[in-house]
Amino acid sequence: MSYLVLARKWRPQRFSEVVGQEIIIKTLSRALSSGRIAHAFLFTGSRGVGKTTLARLLAKAFTCEKSISPEPCGTCTHCESIGSGQSADIIEIDGASNTGVDDVRALREQIRYLPVSARFKIFIIDEVHMLSTNAFNALLKTLEEPPEHVKFIFATTEAHKIPVTILSRCQRYDFKRIKVSVIIDRLKVVLAEENIQVDPEALLLIAQNADGGMRDALSLLDQVISFSGNNASLQDVIDILGLIDRRIVSRITQAILEGNSKQVLEFVEEVSNLGYDTKQLLDEIGLEIRNLCLSAATGSIAGLADLTEERVQAINELAAQHELLDLQRLLDISLKASNQLSASEHPRFVLELALLKMVERPKLHQISEIQKAIQKLESMGQGTSATIITKTEPVSKNTWKHFVSAMASSMPMISHHLEHGRYNGKGKVEFDQKLHFSRIQAAAQSKDFQEHCKQHLGLVPEVTLSESIHVAQQTVIKQEQQSIEEKARNNPAVKQALSVLGGEIKAVRKA
Repeated sequence: MSYLVLARKWRPQRFSEVVGQEIIIKTLSRALSSGRIAHAFLFTGSRGVGKTTLARLLAKAFTCEKSISPEPCGTCTHCESIGSGQSADIIEIDGASNTGVDDVRALREQIRYLPVSARFKIFIIDEVHMLSTNAFNALLKTLEEPPEHVKFIFATTEAHKIPVTILSRCQRYDFKRIKVSVIIDRLKVVLAEENIQVDPEALLLIAQNADGGMRDALSLLDQVISFSGNNASLQDVIDILGLIDRRIVSRITQAILEGNSKQVLEFVEEVSNLGYDTKQLLDEIGLEIRNLCLSAATGSIAGLADLTEERVQAINELAAQHELLDLQRLLDISLKASNQLSASEHPRFVLELALLKMVERPKLHQISEIQKAIQKLESMGQGTSATIITKTEPVSKNTWKHFVSAMASSMPMISHHLEHGRYNGKGKVEFDQKLHFSRIQAAAQSKDFQEHCKQHLGLVPEVTLSESIHVAQQTVIKQEQQSIEEKARNNPAVKQALSVLGGEIKAVRKA
């Protein structure tokens, strides 16, 4: 007899054997027990989480000779024929290779006929999202008014690609990724029955790299057993699957946090000699730092990542020794480098540069000093500007003062600008700054302003701008700006900031 791979040999034969999808099992079991059975089901989720397996189990539950039950007997003719894939009334269709409208028309022809011997004729369509738009339209009429003897079970990894008209006519069940701990427990059962020994750390590595899929975990385990026989070590798993040893990732991360450039580069050389994928390594380091960030932000990574208790404790202890801001900067560097690495012809250069940026990142106390220096420069700029922008007191004439005071209650903004003018007592108001001049010049056109002027001054004054003073003032401002820029460029704090952060000064602005 030919060898049967573990993923097929250990495929669940009962609802109780399905792991990681307890809510879905409970819902379907209650529906079967109560007789509230839909005519179409949609199972959606990532690969290897049990969609097709549960579809076949549901078909067994529908057709078992004993009764429609969440616990089919597994021994009757229909249960056995479904288990062996030989039932004439269970039609499994690959949506990826039967995408056209003609395929669906052929399916509709089959739907017309009653089942050969089972209670229902059941159509299981895998990867149903691959059907064409016309094929979905052809299927829609059947889903709207299905014959009583027909049940549909659709499975897909991309439910968002299925038309809403189809989704609305199905009971939808979303399958979750299976937790690492659940996968490990299931693998232990398989290993015990198969009489095979696998190192616990190796088992953890297999479960983590299964990406939430039990089928992938069993396939990886099968591959390891083929390589190492009945006793597999951690190194066997690393070698045969081409996986990155998480202990190396942890050591690199530790060296980054400690600021040890030499050790980090030595690790890169070691990893390169082992043939590890550069991007995979950088992503693993990013994941490790991400876990540290979450732990530092919340106090514990527990419940926020699918990790064992030992890993949770180790991450929490390490995160407690570092500032969240520091860890966030490291994660930001790793994410940016990961994007650059994909398009680079020299991925190792990108990796080394990213790791060195992490190691040589400015320390938090240096950043604090730079912030203080910037604040000092800002205050220096503010102090200088105060010597440039000065208020010109108006000519001391009682009539003008009374006029400005009266305007404060009725037109406060105009009064503010008037304070910067000089009234010569002969019908002229002179301004040194163009802003105040233009505001009063515009206000002079309004009737309200003119009425106030006539009431308090006896006339509407002529508004003028002192060009000579304005030009002189602009010259002073320009000279002062040049002085500020020179001081900023020679300031020790600025030089320190440039040394730590890199870059150059583009411009200096007054605050």
